[in-house]
Amino acid sequence: MSDRQAQLIELAGRLADEFAGRATEHDRGNSFPFENIEALKQAGYTALVVPERHGGMGADLLDFVLCQERLAQGCGATALAINMHLFGIGSMVERAGAAERPEQGLFLELIGRQRKIIGGGLSEPESGGDWGLFATKARRDGEAYVLNGRKVFTSLSPVIDYFLVMATVEGDGPLSSATFAVGRKTPGVELVETWDAMGMRATASHDLVLKDVRVPAAAMADPRPVGPLGAEAISLFAWFELSIAAVYTGVAIAAMKFTREFAQRFKPFTLERPINYLPGVQFAMADAHALLAQSRALLVQSTRDYLDQRTSAAPEETLARLVTAKYAAVNNAIRIVDYCMEIAGAHGFLRRNPLERLFRDVRAGMNHPLSNARAREFIGKVALGVPLATIPRW
Repeated sequence: MSDRQAQLIELAGRLADEFAGRATEHDRGNSFPFENIEALKQAGYTALVVPERHGGMGADLLDFVLCQERLAQGCGATALAINMHLFGIGSMVERAGAAERPEQGLFLELIGRQRKIIGGGLSEPESGGDWGLFATKARRDGEAYVLNGRKVFTSLSPVIDYFLVMATVEGDGPLSSATFAVGRKTPGVELVETWDAMGMRATASHDLVLKDVRVPAAAMADPRPVGPLGAEAISLFAWFELSIAAVYTGVAIAAMKFTREFAQRFKPFTLERPINYLPGVQFAMADAHALLAQSRALLVQSTRDYLDQRTSAAPEETLARLVTAKYAAVNNAIRIVDYCMEIAGAHGFLRRNPLERLFRDVRAGMNHPLSNARAREFIGKVALGVPLATIPRW
């Protein structure tokens, strides 16, 4: 680990320790942690992946993954929410490389120096977690586009300055989609406060409604035909899948930390020593540690392989490896927290202990694209040589 990487992780750790003291309050109140986001801005974390020339910290994908894992150990909801701001920026920076366009530089200046927040408009009630073809439509009207649709899971919604809305572009040509930058105060933009979930409650992942929202044609980016996976899609999924895996791994680490401390101090009156001396407790913690080691090894190696471009695999094979890392890490995290609940017993069930919140939070991981079922289909088809575009699907 380089000194620079260690400094970034240390920053994430300081923020995590601060946020941990407020995590239960925001979970119980289903409230948004405005103070956490302000702290992230002041520390420069909201510009973590923005190049230094634009006022950011210049973190690469591995830096980002390790920082998110550490931040999630304090407050998983805050880490998850800011993840939805950072992963798309990181992918954009990666794809632009040395060929960064002037408009991209201006956009990065807004995030790096002015600390603006962007948010995604990806998931939809009609399509669930399948990204690619969107129910939200964009219609060309002169020098503008008119957007109509509804997005769900819009994390960070109370503080988003610009919504990045993915939509299907209507027209006579080949079916295509594009991303549109929509200002928060644009007429026709409405946030509907629907978020009241089992876990990750402090993300404020409300619905975004777009009704005849008019944006200039210059607000459109990344137009692409609907079809085979390209480099843009691979990059976007790399930054998303690996960082999501890191967030839920961080939640699992937080659960293990609480459980270890609990087991070391809790002594029923029928025992001579605390429960950490019981074989069953030791075996459960051993299994949790083994799962964590598997997740971290796969996550770090998958990230390094992607950055090093060590493989000349086809796009579908590359994506399958990224999805595998997320699928394994998230499901291992769930199993780890379950082991922790087994050790803590009824104490883990009580809301006064953080394990109850972590138990609920970690379960959200299986629903992020690619969801468990979709991931298994994707990984299995690639492994068996079944083309993803095969019709009928089954």
